[in-house]
Amino acid sequence: MTIDFTCVKCEGSFELDAHDIIDGTEKLECPHCNVKAPQSAVDDFIAALTEMTGQVASMAKRFTLTMTIESEDIDEADDDDDEEEEEEDDVDDDDADDEDDDDEDDDDEDVDEDADEDR
Repeated sequence: MTIDFTCVKCEGSFELDAHDIIDGTEKLECPHCNVKAPQSAVDDFIAALTEMTGQVASMAKRFTLTMTIESEDIDEADDDDDEEEEEEDDVDDDDADDEDDDDEDDDDEDVDEDADEDR
């Protein structure tokens, strides 16, 4: 399985074999301008490739698979996820405010009960 890369810095194209990336014989580096991905990103990418190849192998008993992943498509999906998370955070903040209001109401009831007992 080969992966085609295009360097954002120099716009040079190159391809690497996924198995060579996974086993460490190939480094994720642009051969034209020597730009490297951060090691933490490479480690995460290797873990994802390893998981994906394992899953594809398990599906191979029933299906053949051809896949194209465009990084532009993934950027758009990440933007959508970020917007959804922001909306969820807003809802959670509103719920917390409601709980604070309920606690204040409970305190008022306690004061009223104490006043009744004094009478």
